[in-house]
Amino acid sequence: MNTQIIPPPLPQEWKAESVDNDSRWLESIIKNTAPFSDAWIKARIVQLTYPPPPNYHNPSGEFEAKFPYLALSSTAKVLEKLHDLCPDRTVYSFFDRQVDEAYITRALFAWDNHKFTQSIGRNFEVFQDRTHPNVFLVTSTATPSLDADRELPDPGRFRPLFNVDELGAIVAERGCEQLTLRTHGYATPPKIFYPLFSQEADALTADDGISGDTRDRSRSDRALNPNQFYIGYHWPSEQPITSAGLWTDFSQHRGILWKFTFVLGGFAGILGTLIWILLKGFALPILSVGHAIPGIAQLWEWLKFGETAKVAATWYWIVPTLFLFWIVMMHGFRILVYQRDLYRAIHYGAPDLAEFFWRLDAAIAQMEVEGEGSPNRLPSIRVNAIGHSMGACLLVNTLRILSDRFGKDDLDVEIGAQLDRDDLEASYIGQYLLLDKLVLASPDIPLEFLREGRNNYVRSAMRRCRQIYLMSSDRDAVLRYMPTLGNWFIEPSIEMSGYRLGNVFLQRQNPEDPNSRYVPKIRNMFEWQEAVIPTSAYDLFRRFNYLDCSEMEAVNGIRAPLTHWSGPAIDVGNMTLFVLRSLPLSLGSKLPKFDLHGGYFSTDTLTFRIIRLLLASETDLPEELQDRIREAIAGSPIRFLPSDSRLR
Repeated sequence: MNTQIIPPPLPQEWKAESVDNDSRWLESIIKNTAPFSDAWIKARIVQLTYPPPPNYHNPSGEFEAKFPYLALSSTAKVLEKLHDLCPDRTVYSFFDRQVDEAYITRALFAWDNHKFTQSIGRNFEVFQDRTHPNVFLVTSTATPSLDADRELPDPGRFRPLFNVDELGAIVAERGCEQLTLRTHGYATPPKIFYPLFSQEADALTADDGISGDTRDRSRSDRALNPNQFYIGYHWPSEQPITSAGLWTDFSQHRGILWKFTFVLGGFAGILGTLIWILLKGFALPILSVGHAIPGIAQLWEWLKFGETAKVAATWYWIVPTLFLFWIVMMHGFRILVYQRDLYRAIHYGAPDLAEFFWRLDAAIAQMEVEGEGSPNRLPSIRVNAIGHSMGACLLVNTLRILSDRFGKDDLDVEIGAQLDRDDLEASYIGQYLLLDKLVLASPDIPLEFLREGRNNYVRSAMRRCRQIYLMSSDRDAVLRYMPTLGNWFIEPSIEMSGYRLGNVFLQRQNPEDPNSRYVPKIRNMFEWQEAVIPTSAYDLFRRFNYLDCSEMEAVNGIRAPLTHWSGPAIDVGNMTLFVLRSLPLSLGSKLPKFDLHGGYFSTDTLTFRIIRLLLASETDLPEELQDRIREAIAGSPIRFLPSDSRLR
């Protein structure tokens, strides 16, 4: 039995017990959602039916236009006001088609019946590039901090879509054949990602964005076709140290800060007491024996060891030192935001992206039902996914969620044609979306996840992709050291925190034979070992197409060869040059331009040309793509190990 939808009497009146919460909630939705998106319009509808809340100071200018409380008395007047607010109903055509009096009635009914959260419950927003109609931007609606607002894309460059249904209509109407989603990594706030993504979109949609020669355009420099969509995905990452959310947390939650300080002080007092007992009761009496030995006694006196030891054993010296050390260390890790970003990537970014994919698939299906697509069943859309650093971890977690939703692919299959058919079926993440290529650039994924017993969700996720490409660098010092420090306390094993998939490099099995096959290796500090060991899942390692970019200029500033003893020196040298290059000094501008961790996506690099090749190539045959990659990297320092090569 259908429930009759009846809107509340208009205009509405605030409830005294909830007026502050309700009005601030509506204003927060308006501030943190895109204008003329579904959630924004519904919040505006509710606002238009209320008078200004008590103690409301009517602002002026743009703020007044964003937060009107007009106490309109009918849905017809609300619709008229919304149409007046719309700058161009031809540009916002989906808004013009969807928003009518029935839409307004449903929004008010949801508000009045405490179902408004479900009504606006999409955890992402979609934007279309005004310059390139086949380029889109998807953003998670989660904010980096509870006390920080979202930073929306530039409205002059990106037009907000009504919701994912509008994207589904565009996909169906234009006959989209390939959809590529690219996401970022750690410490990439909107102000960094949006311009970088725009540059990538310009390069990918240009006729010849790499070579600059339009007369002889090679296959690898071919532009994306109009039926090939490029989508950027931004999840709530934040800038280390300078992010506003870091410091508002401290100012807004002083009680929690005091509680943390109290607990930390208690631990410092307990441990300091134990150290004091150890020094006073055991260490000092044993060391005092040295006074009986003539040679050591003179050295003790010269070093004034007795006075130093007494100071070290003083109660008031040990406890404050431990306390201050822990304060600096723990707050240092917090303002570096590595763990904060990792949490947001897994718990906010991955679920929101998974929701985007299944809602897009449902929207495409709805277009077919309504007959807005082709008269026959719409063809499958190949989905490519590109993840950088922590974004690669996000992608793998997203594929795990989609695998759980659309079925596992770990069933036994027969050898031969049946295997190929089932592998193709396993690549679907819905009715229309077919996973094709997965490109992982410097992925912040523990190498141990590719081991037996550790790869439960990695195996399920990666086996759904038809081709996997790994761009890695052993000289990526950011990835070599940051996860080791940041994950030391939380990873189940030390090896997980120390070995990351993005640091795999290729080395000849016989270094003296330039024709011997490459073997994937991983380095700690002075030594290295084979990445594939007896407990590894060999089928996953064999699926990777390895691109070792360690010596590529865009991600490396030290050209010295890697040896057992040069590795740490190369790391220190690269980090030093990277820091100096970032300084606003004349010296920094003269140093080589490179990015240890993110240089793969600079539009003038060979790795970006390879990405362009993979996305725009006319063939999907792995053998032909491998030949083209070999042709593209010929004469470069990039090493290539295709997926079918044996690893043992």
